[in-house]
Amino acid sequence: MPALAPLERARRVLVLVVALLLALVVGMFLGRSLPSAPAGNSVDVGFARDMAIHHGQAVDMAYTALRTAPSPEVRQLAVDMASTQGNQAGRLQQLLVSWDQPLAGGSATMAWMAGTELHARHVVQQQQGRVMPGMATAAELARLRSESGQVFEVDFLQLVLRHHRGGIEMARFGAEHATTGDVRDLARAIATSQEGESQLLTDLLAARGAQPLPVDDAGDDAAAGEGGA
Repeated sequence: MPALAPLERARRVLVLVVALLLALVVGMFLGRSLPSAPAGNSVDVGFARDMAIHHGQAVDMAYTALRTAPSPEVRQLAVDMASTQGNQAGRLQQLLVSWDQPLAGGSATMAWMAGTELHARHVVQQQQGRVMPGMATAAELARLRSESGQVFEVDFLQLVLRHHRGGIEMARFGAEHATTGDVRDLARAIATSQEGESQLLTDLLAARGAQPLPVDDAGDDAAAGEGGA
């Protein structure tokens, strides 16, 4: 193969150098344009971690209803809850893994909403045994597992409705204040689905002659009184 003329060799070297420099510049530009993972104390990380845990309790209650609820409409609600919230919790945990953040621990529960009215109420509710807004206490869950028939269904519907109300408040805040599109979109989807399901829960309670629990109620006596309606 004939040797390249000096001018041709120089031209090819120059083209190669320019191509390498261009690739380097493009790589640096793309690297800077890619979104960085949110910090451990961000709304995104706090919401993803806490909402996954919040959903976990709802899924647990749904499985209890699948085993216990006598009516097909409540069992179908439980199926929908377990499917939807289980999927959403998995997506939230996948985000945490992709950000190299632990699935539990890190910042204090609900710290990502510090300075808000909901966070102030949450601090009070934590002292009453609720881990997060709307969540059932350990005593309420134990009581629910001991019940059967319509008493179980009313208690289940009331606890889930209160659970949803707390979750909706968390999701609305996440949708408004998160910095990543994945979290904002998922938070909006959570709020929308739980708002629709809340109406169904209210209707199912009314059909059983019962009312929702007071928004800030965490007392076992009040819940038991409503649950026996």
